[in-house]
Amino acid sequence: MTNKAILAGLMAALLAGAAQAQAPIPVPAPAPTSSPPTTPAAAPPNAARPTSAPAVLSPVVIYDLGRLIQDSTAGQDMRTKLQAIRDQINRELEPDQRQLQSELNAIRATSVADAQTPAAQARQEAFQRLYAQFQQKQERLGQVMQLTERNALEAFSNAFSPAMQQAMVTRNALVAMQAQQVEAFVPGVDMTGDLITRLNATTKTINVVRATLPTPPAAGTAPAAAAPRPVPPTTPAPGAPLPRQPASVPPRS
Repeated sequence: MTNKAILAGLMAALLAGAAQAQAPIPVPAPAPTSSPPTTPAAAPPNAARPTSAPAVLSPVVIYDLGRLIQDSTAGQDMRTKLQAIRDQINRELEPDQRQLQSELNAIRATSVADAQTPAAQARQEAFQRLYAQFQQKQERLGQVMQLTERNALEAFSNAFSPAMQQAMVTRNALVAMQAQQVEAFVPGVDMTGDLITRLNATTKTINVVRATLPTPPAAGTAPAAAAPRPVPPTTPAPGAPLPRQPASVPPRS
């Protein structure tokens, strides 16, 4: 199994099992909007786990990615660090959100007659500009969080891959499949517990660092001018036939 396939499965398992919100805090809109969809709750940490059955030698083995992330020491460390970065990003958005909410409340408290005045119209336009700036900031921080998660999962995949290979060799396995992709299987081919034990023995922590994005160009900055194209030579290339002389026109009689 390639690291790319493992990484794709890890991303799906992390997003499906996260109890906390993955996006930054919601934005107050100028008009009432529908409430965002709720995130499904993850299984409680103390939920009972199926006991590991005796290993069965099989060319096909099964593993549970969600359980590997939730129960392994490295997976728990990665989730804790990702949540800390997510909380940090939300705290960076809170002052802007409070400012928007305060301004929105003031606009909504304006009477219908006063709302038609030039001052009220200018205030609403300023709010819209402030709201647009906040949306851009929120979108950019959301991209930072996504890139941070992707980098962390790639590091977890690199730490997890050797344990996968060792467990497959021990069980004489040729193919490893995620449990979520299999309709039914004998418990003896589930090697999740073996993977957790092997991973805990080699990796305790995952390096999780907040990602950075390239600095966007400043507003109003003109793009760099393209380099001028070279002018083709007017003389024929060596060995090329010379152009024919135009036919002479006889003078009119």
